[in-house]
Amino acid sequence: MTITQASVIQEYKTRTHNTDESPGYFTTDELQKLANLWSLIIDYLAANKDKQITVNSELLERVKNTWPDLRQDETIDMQDNEQVTRRAWKFTKGESTVRKLGLLNRKPVDHERQLLERHVCETTQEYVDRVSGHHVPLLPTSYFPSFKYPDNATRNWRDVFWAIASAKQHPDIWVHRYLRANGWDTNKAFVCIQSVIEWRAAQALDQINWEGDICLGFDEQRLGILQLVGHDKLGFPLTYFRVRRIMPRANQSFVFKRYLIHQFETIQHITRSHSRITMLCDFTGFSMDNTPFNIVHFLVTLGTKHYAESTSVLILLVDSWLFANFWSLVRPFLDASLSARIVFAKTMNDVLVFIDESQVPEELGGLNKIDMMKVPEVNDNCKLFDEKRRQMAEIEWREKVEKFEEATRIWCTRFNGDKSDTYSDVRDNAAHELDRAECHLGQFTRARTQYARLNMVDSNGQLRPFPKK
Repeated sequence: MTITQASVIQEYKTRTHNTDESPGYFTTDELQKLANLWSLIIDYLAANKDKQITVNSELLERVKNTWPDLRQDETIDMQDNEQVTRRAWKFTKGESTVRKLGLLNRKPVDHERQLLERHVCETTQEYVDRVSGHHVPLLPTSYFPSFKYPDNATRNWRDVFWAIASAKQHPDIWVHRYLRANGWDTNKAFVCIQSVIEWRAAQALDQINWEGDICLGFDEQRLGILQLVGHDKLGFPLTYFRVRRIMPRANQSFVFKRYLIHQFETIQHITRSHSRITMLCDFTGFSMDNTPFNIVHFLVTLGTKHYAESTSVLILLVDSWLFANFWSLVRPFLDASLSARIVFAKTMNDVLVFIDESQVPEELGGLNKIDMMKVPEVNDNCKLFDEKRRQMAEIEWREKVEKFEEATRIWCTRFNGDKSDTYSDVRDNAAHELDRAECHLGQFTRARTQYARLNMVDSNGQLRPFPKK
């Protein structure tokens, strides 16, 4: 099925999600192609069981080596009893312009402006240590990928594949994305998956997940540049991207790239049952100063390749004529599928086609009051210190991987087009067991996130249903 912008808009106007080409709704031909892709994957895993990828993560190395040299020029007092004043942009119904809102208080301080203008790169760990006056161990002192492959200089290809494939309730949710992204061409999809796995291994994304926001820039999190805030009209998770808060002058690009990857990874893991998310990108107040092209190109690469087919709709809030020139540079890098899911909004009415007013952030004129962040506490990541239970969870996860892999191998060889045959049922049951095992292991291999501290996810790290507002 060819996706067009008109068909995407129609889905939201009727609140009817098009399930074509989606897990659970595959045609016989699509199932056959999925089985063919899994056959290629299973054969490759068998032939490359001990294949190791050398870690060459510029993000990790440069953060480790350079971050201590990026010190704050000043300290901003963020007292709990002080009302925070920040610049906001509000869309009003039927208006094509935006207006600045200023909140007045006893001590008017525009924290957004101050955070954007100062030169700073203090990690969350450094911030907690500074305000505490001593080192607070928020993470164990060192990381190792697994008990079976503990060398942190390499990653096992098979482990990396199953780590991300089992991060969804059913591995088909992750694997089928690359079929869709490549026009259901099995060979192209397999090559794309190989590339993604090697990228994930080389960039050590498992370590980025383990460190969580503890090793991210603290100001990026205070600014809430990219946040999960609610859901859209089709029930997909809604993220809000405040583009104007990017701090290219304050931080080198690798710092923000790591921040973006962490946010993408976090959302992938906590939205296990969802194949897509909606992103509301606020380009109001746009300038080339806060939107460097290399960062945007990196973001496009994430969305079209490394996290392919994960967007339901991308809503761009625009109020500047400068954006037209910028968009002409970005558009050639977008694939047809993502391009069809991009819409522009100039008024609140444009936004309300896709998002109920109760879910639109308050700063844009909606009713959604967003909790920004909570600072990690000393016991936040206590399970990361429990190596004994982590080892037991890893053993269980490996057993469930073997079970699902074998069930998939049999399903592929005996697939006859029947969507409800015995082999499919056995495989789906194995997927369910793998999902539970991965959720359990994730408690010992992934740091708690802002969403856990804000009580937006449950004990297994999965997103709670958003309350109606």
